[in-house]
Amino acid sequence: MLSLLTAAPTARAVSGETRVPPDPLVLLGVAPGALPAQAGTPVPGLVAVRGRYSSHVRLLDAATGEERREVFLPPEVLLDVPPALSNDGRWLAVALMPDAGTGQGRVGILSTFPPVAPAPAAQVSALPSGFTFQKVLSGGLGGTHGLAFSPDGTRLVTLNRLGYAQLWDWQNGRRVTTVSSQTGAEPTRVEFSSDSRLFAPMFRAQTRTRIFDARTGEPRATLNGVGYGTFTPDGRGLLASRGRLVTVPEGREVPPPAYLLGTNGVLGFSADGARVLVRRTGVDVQGREWLELRDVATGKTLGALTRVWDGWPEALSPDGTTLIGGDGEGGIRLLPLAPR
Repeated sequence: MLSLLTAAPTARAVSGETRVPPDPLVLLGVAPGALPAQAGTPVPGLVAVRGRYSSHVRLLDAATGEERREVFLPPEVLLDVPPALSNDGRWLAVALMPDAGTGQGRVGILSTFPPVAPAPAAQVSALPSGFTFQKVLSGGLGGTHGLAFSPDGTRLVTLNRLGYAQLWDWQNGRRVTTVSSQTGAEPTRVEFSSDSRLFAPMFRAQTRTRIFDARTGEPRATLNGVGYGTFTPDGRGLLASRGRLVTVPEGREVPPPAYLLGTNGVLGFSADGARVLVRRTGVDVQGREWLELRDVATGKTLGALTRVWDGWPEALSPDGTTLIGGDGEGGIRLLPLAPR
């Protein structure tokens, strides 16, 4: 079944009329270890979405698309920088306007749970003011254009368009390390190992990937000839382009596992590491790209579909059954691939 969550209903334009399309809904992140709602209802995982420049973030059930809770971002949040969602669904990291006194860039950490005390009826319209920051970071954050939490939620990486990435122990307000591009290029994303011990910032057009200890910031490995990649579930390898597997920390290319054969990249693993969503190499006779859901242990294809990619993030649901991504028309789709 295809579930569509659209920003607004599609309207047909009459002759001579110009319509301005709504903001497309954008996937901000998936929280496989989401905390239950305050009512105690079990949550199989949360999906965070918002309009591209909206201050309204919706947290949806990753299995059904049902809204679980919502966050209204305070007015000082920079809406052109996508917020980051922690794996437990508890925190959002957001870029903030520079400090009025010092001019320094800032990043704030915001709880996704509404205030415990309900607002009086007369103040219901003032919901944004009810969400306050748990922590505000500053120092070298002017130019932040990307954010990412470690899987255990203890570390936050800020990506800066000036050509560096910073690793933060955000709960203590401490910058652990700064990793600068070797060519001056801006970072495009960061990868963490599933146990949160290692992290690897990826810089535009890089030809080697450097891996660091996420606790201390110390270098752990340099993988030459690897421009980008994704950690294996056990953190002992990096899945690189063209279906390659490179060991960590040795940097040695080894025969790829069966689930990588005939692929050109990994979109994500299920929370238990038993399933993986991959991009099949090449396109079909109609020029379409295909995605396949595969069993990690055997490499067997469990489900496949043509990719509808509109430039926004995609993900595999935490239970490994559903593709979460754009529908090409400004909405988000939850498309089942294979049941458990």
